[in-house]
Amino acid sequence: PNVLAICGTNIGAKLISLAGDLKRLMEFPAGTIQTLGAEKALFRHIAKKGKSPKYGIIFNHPIVSNAPSSDKGKRARALADKISICARVDFFKGEFVGTDIKEKLEKRFKNKK
Repeated sequence: PNVLAICGTNIGAKLISLAGDLKRLMEFPAGTIQTLGAEKALFRHIAKKGKSPKYGIIFNHPIVSNAPSSDKGKRARALADKISICARVDFFKGEFVGTDIKEKLEKRFKNKK
């Protein structure tokens, strides 16, 4: 419920699907969650020494997609960090903190449009 609260049903379901299950998503560091869905670009970066991908499937989240281009990487890192926290809380059956975390994240980037 916390992962779905912070990133929505579509992005949350795709992240869990790409990870395999909630346990594997919980085990991933935030940097891996940030680039889930961009594996092709990541391997192209490793093989040909191109630019590394800044975001994967979380690019579709309004916090990242509505940001100015210079700020998208920073927002993607912050969102992936919060998704990682929420996945761990969900896996270990903690209390519901998804809306509080989402409000703080939106408040953090509210002024910077």
